[in-house]
Amino acid sequence: MNSYRVLAVTNLWPYEGDPSYGCFVKAQMDSLRPLGVDYDLMFINGRESRWNYLGAYPEFWRRLRRNRYDLIHAHMTLSALVARWEISLPLVISFMGHDTSGVSGASDHVPLTGRFYRVSSYILARLASAVIVKTEDLKRHLKLDSAIVIPNGVDLDLFKPGDQAEARRALSLDPRKKFVLFPYDPHNARKRFDVVEAAVARARQAVPELEILPVFAIPQAQIPVYMNAADVMVLASQSEGSPNAVKEAMATNLPVVTVDVGDTAELIGQTEGCCLVRRDPEEIAAKVVEVCRRGMRTQGRDRVQRLSMQNVAAQVVQVYSGVVRHS
Repeated sequence: MNSYRVLAVTNLWPYEGDPSYGCFVKAQMDSLRPLGVDYDLMFINGRESRWNYLGAYPEFWRRLRRNRYDLIHAHMTLSALVARWEISLPLVISFMGHDTSGVSGASDHVPLTGRFYRVSSYILARLASAVIVKTEDLKRHLKLDSAIVIPNGVDLDLFKPGDQAEARRALSLDPRKKFVLFPYDPHNARKRFDVVEAAVARARQAVPELEILPVFAIPQAQIPVYMNAADVMVLASQSEGSPNAVKEAMATNLPVVTVDVGDTAELIGQTEGCCLVRRDPEEIAAKVVEVCRRGMRTQGRDRVQRLSMQNVAAQVVQVYSGVVRHS
């Protein structure tokens, strides 16, 4: 087994202000260690201040002077803008979703900043040694045939079915209620909490005990408890890459009602109890009511077995092997 020393440059990583932020990137990088990858983290917290991107350049060069790396792996466009200043090392870039489409709000309108992301990701993709995208749709956005589609993996050891009553006791949730899981910050316009809220208001006419359970800014290790406590998860996002929350919900056998965004259609497939809908409150409400009345879990875990952390890690290491061999 080959071993690789990697500098991971990312603006997505859990931090004190939000222990859930970018947890899927951390999980992916950690999953590479058993396969011989030793990585150093360079986290650029652009969420707290855009000025942190400027401050990242001197830190980036300090890291390169102090350590020898086989390659650099940048996650998202702005991180790649920092990482590509080093031209002698192979660079792998992972694009996640809205950084290639430019969509960041509650509509498909692409603002000026979104256009900057689109152009930057297009150029950077052609300056990289290898490009990883999460879906075929993102590959089309980049217009890059050589881009490799590798969705983020799901930790099947962490996300697994559990007893609903026990989960609700752990969270002090009313056992008589029905809960719609919304595993995002309601203030993130791109996640369309307004649509979910409107749908639940309509569904409550048929299921009066229905409530929304927003879950965000908590450690990833706690998320499975909420998924096992809930009755259904709803996703109405304006744009996505390969939404981990859908995979994680399916790994716990939680029913999922989702719009056709990113690769959600492929993720849920024909799984009974999971539904693909239009971004319409009435249609979402009808499916939520149907799921609540059915009152059963799904077999979604079987569907996402292929996306285990171990399977995905092996694919990423194969990309590393290719760029190091050709450098």
